[in-house]
Amino acid sequence: MSVVRVALIGCGSVGRRIHAAGLHLCPNVELALACSRTDESAKSVGATETTRDYRDAIARDDIDAVVIATPNNLHREIALAALASGKHVLCEKPLALNSDEAREMHDAAAASGKVHMTAFTYEFIPAVRYLKTLIDRGDLGELRSVRAAYLMALSGHTLGWRSTKEQAGSGVLGDIGSHLIHLCHWLAGDISRLTASDRKFRDDPTSDVEDWIAFLAEFESGAVGTFELSRVCPGRGADITEEMTIEIYGTDGGAMMSMNDPRALWLATGEAGRNPARRWERVEIPEDDWKLPGSPRQVNDGDPRWSYRYDQAYQFVRAIQEQEPAEPTFHAGYRTQQVLDTALKSATTRQWETVR
Repeated sequence: MSVVRVALIGCGSVGRRIHAAGLHLCPNVELALACSRTDESAKSVGATETTRDYRDAIARDDIDAVVIATPNNLHREIALAALASGKHVLCEKPLALNSDEAREMHDAAAASGKVHMTAFTYEFIPAVRYLKTLIDRGDLGELRSVRAAYLMALSGHTLGWRSTKEQAGSGVLGDIGSHLIHLCHWLAGDISRLTASDRKFRDDPTSDVEDWIAFLAEFESGAVGTFELSRVCPGRGADITEEMTIEIYGTDGGAMMSMNDPRALWLATGEAGRNPARRWERVEIPEDDWKLPGSPRQVNDGDPRWSYRYDQAYQFVRAIQEQEPAEPTFHAGYRTQQVLDTALKSATTRQWETVR
């Protein structure tokens, strides 16, 4: 199988710790070029060559694919240029600054015939994927409600460009809320309408985005949901220790996943789901489901709260090699962006708004 030559554009923490680390595990892959504003960060990812200008990657015929891990305001420009030059694209979330940009990126990707993928890395949490299997085979019955939260303490990595509308588009909503919305879309179907409230709690003159947001949601399936997102929750951890939970309840059972317990679910299904006196129990998922089939990573290497993320690179590269779509595609990024826009609008109008 021919070697897939990849350019990484953006070599900050996400580019180095997730994308580069995952690509280095994949067979028949060369991280051929790293692009960053500084030579030091570009050299930190272990690429064959480095550059300060992403256009160098776009112009090179020997680069097959690009991974975009830049601030959000640069996603559209780089992705459109890469697709126009015939390259496969994996782009960080949120896909764009708004749904108009995301739709343009999605349409260009769909028309290109190239592999396009949104970096919703939490889709590769073993517990999430196993929960998806249980839902799809009907273990929970008809879904009724979703209770989802992503809470973290204030961390230095959320400051800087992630706290400005110009570069990030929104605050906590786009930064970590995009992950939560995508996962709930994947598990329970698309959100159809919502009503939201937000707050900027920090007295930070360099920030003009929300620190906290919550919304009630209705899904196209008829299920209902509550969402809370915050990056100002002392005690909730940051980085590898931060907490995301999703609870899903149906006619025949309930389930909960926690990002801090990625190889187990709390379940009440079957008789336990039908008996109101029974409480759910922690159930470890089968070891065969701890990684994607075929993934080259060793499941017991590294912290299980982090190492599943490397399956994302394998998914992207395998799709290129097998000439097949790589879920989650840009369509997932676009649908999530529509919810982000709607939540920000509702937080201003203080009304129920339809996701368009």
